[in-house]
Amino acid sequence: MLFLFVDGLGLGETLESLFPLLLELDPKPLDATLGVEGLPQSGTGQTALLTGANAPRLLGYHQGPFPSPRLRPLLRQSLYAWARAQGLKVLHANAYRPEYLRRATEGRRLLLSAFAQAARLAGLPLLPLGHPLALPPAFWEDPYGMGARAAALARAFPLVVLEYWALDLAAHRFPETLPQRFQELSLFLKGFLAEGGTLLLTSDHGNAEEPWHPQHTRNPVPLVYTGQGPEGPQDLTGVLPWLQTIITSKLRKSDRNT
Repeated sequence: MLFLFVDGLGLGETLESLFPLLLELDPKPLDATLGVEGLPQSGTGQTALLTGANAPRLLGYHQGPFPSPRLRPLLRQSLYAWARAQGLKVLHANAYRPEYLRRATEGRRLLLSAFAQAARLAGLPLLPLGHPLALPPAFWEDPYGMGARAAALARAFPLVVLEYWALDLAAHRFPETLPQRFQELSLFLKGFLAEGGTLLLTSDHGNAEEPWHPQHTRNPVPLVYTGQGPEGPQDLTGVLPWLQTIITSKLRKSDRNT
């Protein structure tokens, strides 16, 4: 399975023209506000996705872009940690520039996303650019081919996680490039789906679906799952327990067949 996390993707009318492939995949809406006032943010939204905990309610506000130290105990019990405890091979597939990792990890603040922090806390490496198992997270010369490569990794690992952050970056700073980013993401998905891989796609907050302003939104975010499973969750906190049910069911079927 590929868990493709797309930072800053809410559901909105513009997706009919900007990202029609997503609508063809019949996304289910997830509430990203989690009952907390203000605009959802990446630090708490991603933590909620990965841990099932209402991180903004714990803090009393939405917090981003990087999780605060108060959220680190939650991230120690993330999807990554749970999957590894089940004996699954897990790949955090994002490729990082070594100089970025030095700046992100050696300063006074840990400038890593919730996904990267959770991966590290679960004992997974953050792979450098050029590593044979690593995927550049965006700005692909051949998006379709990169999607096919992601499908090959998803066949080799029960769970592959990839963060696509370029959409959120474009929406905040370079809104004129959003059509290119949506096209890139569409081609990546086509390359992945052409290989028959199972896809889980979701986000942490809305942003790029309203390209006329640079702010986050309170719109629901999409949940796409191309495999078989129970009825999906209603909000970000429900994603982890729902996914645990799917993975546990697959493990039981595998045990029965061996």
